[in-house]
Amino acid sequence: MRLPVLLLAAVLALGFGLGGYPLFDPDEGRNAEVAREMAASNDYVLPHLDGLPYLDKPIVYFAAAAASMEVLGPTETAARLPAYLFTLATLIVVVWFVRRRWGHDTGWLAALALATMPLVLAYARTTIMDSALALCTTLAILAFWDERPVLAWAAIGLGSITKGPVAILIPLATLIPYSLLVGPPRPLRRLFPLAGLGVFAVVALPWFLAVSHRVPEFPHYVFVRETFERVTTTRFHRTAPFWYYLPIVPVAAFPWIVPALGRLKNWRWAWLARRVNPQAQESIFLTCWVLGPLLFFTLNQSKLPQYVLPLMPPFALAAARVLTRQASELGGGVGTARRTYAGLAAVFGLALVSLTVWLPAPISLTPAERAAIPPTALALGVALLISAALVWYGGREAHPRPALAVMGYALTVIAMPIVSSRLLVAVGEDRSAATLARVIQNVRPRGAGTQDVEVVAVAAFPTSLPFYLRRTIPLATATAYELTSNFVADYQEQFRRDSTSPLKPAEYWRGRVRDCRTPAVFVARANDARVRSQLDSVLPLLAVEGQYAAYGPCAGSSAR
Repeated sequence: MRLPVLLLAAVLALGFGLGGYPLFDPDEGRNAEVAREMAASNDYVLPHLDGLPYLDKPIVYFAAAAASMEVLGPTETAARLPAYLFTLATLIVVVWFVRRRWGHDTGWLAALALATMPLVLAYARTTIMDSALALCTTLAILAFWDERPVLAWAAIGLGSITKGPVAILIPLATLIPYSLLVGPPRPLRRLFPLAGLGVFAVVALPWFLAVSHRVPEFPHYVFVRETFERVTTTRFHRTAPFWYYLPIVPVAAFPWIVPALGRLKNWRWAWLARRVNPQAQESIFLTCWVLGPLLFFTLNQSKLPQYVLPLMPPFALAAARVLTRQASELGGGVGTARRTYAGLAAVFGLALVSLTVWLPAPISLTPAERAAIPPTALALGVALLISAALVWYGGREAHPRPALAVMGYALTVIAMPIVSSRLLVAVGEDRSAATLARVIQNVRPRGAGTQDVEVVAVAAFPTSLPFYLRRTIPLATATAYELTSNFVADYQEQFRRDSTSPLKPAEYWRGRVRDCRTPAVFVARANDARVRSQLDSVLPLLAVEGQYAAYGPCAGSSAR
């Protein structure tokens, strides 16, 4: 019972303080606003951002967050809850499949390992669709492995309307190399049954066709602009060197990557026995799950850390497989991985504990962030040192205590949400428009009564500002790139033809100040000296909050 109890503790930690800090711009703020507009309009087919079609990402996460907001209201908790629930569903899938293949202990341990990886923790608490994609790809790959291709293609279909064609690529980049390596027992044609392809079409095509009917430009945009060009060109400004993921993957899968690689020395045996030995085939399968998609992500011109989130389950499965097998062989020991992990955890722990000494490095931090980092680092450093001691003590071959060792591996990530709450609030205040929205909501010029003050964004768009204000805001822009939507930017001229469009000419704000029939506040980037100097010449500064500055309100009593 110790493993299920530890898994329960990890699950509770994943959801600790889910709504306790503001949305991070741009991604969380934008995705939450798309969901809010979906819930407000009851249009669960075509997503909108600031009243404009938003087709940079498919529908599933937005619809899930909108449904959550229908129940809980437009809050940070409602926006992040689907990511948490998708992560829990992934843990259930792992337990279900692994218990049937490798036994109860391995199933529970694999889920615990997955729940206590830093990258999984981060995106289980973030309003972004990668946790939903990871659920779909994990289910698809395990279903293929379990000879359930129809279920696998259903999961791929759901993943395709969650984050696009990458949901097809990750399972196939895993299963095709694996099928070729292990030989005739798993021919490639078994990956593509007609029933499975039919289920994929039933799941994925209706939404695609419905949106294509309403927005004829959508097929070209999704296949050419968002898929082909994103992979092959540098137009999306997310390029990075080929080794970009080499430092990210070990940190993302820490600490379980250490025991997961515990039998790497047997790679030659696994390679030679891959066609005849089931255990060797398991090792090849988990290796393909990591290296196949990772090769694509490395060659891809667009790189972000969360792209490797679907590659965390094989590390969890490998770690559980190694630890439970070694426990059986050694009467409870956890093998030589303990020495490596204990050493690494001790070094990192001491580094974090001493952070107050070397923190005054040239890092741009707000006062709140600088005040929150030392206690957070101290707590995490102590957790790492305790973790190292537990793994070292619990992994002794003479007197093994496997429960303590497993607790040691899981401890640090379980502690992260609890000890980092103050830091998350500080970062959120800097990267969110929550405080700015409160300032604007409190503006009440004389004669305005209870009427909301209009907000005009000037060459800036705090993506969470319309979410916190509960309304769309006009944007004075020359390019529309401030909305962080390539679709809107590509078709901005078409959207500008509509007189009700929130996209306004770059100089729109000047006329709005001169003709100030109703009070308005104007928002610009805090570091945009050119725009701010122009605003400062005609309006009083209202506030500088986080990365944005607000001017106004324009009214007879306050305008210059």
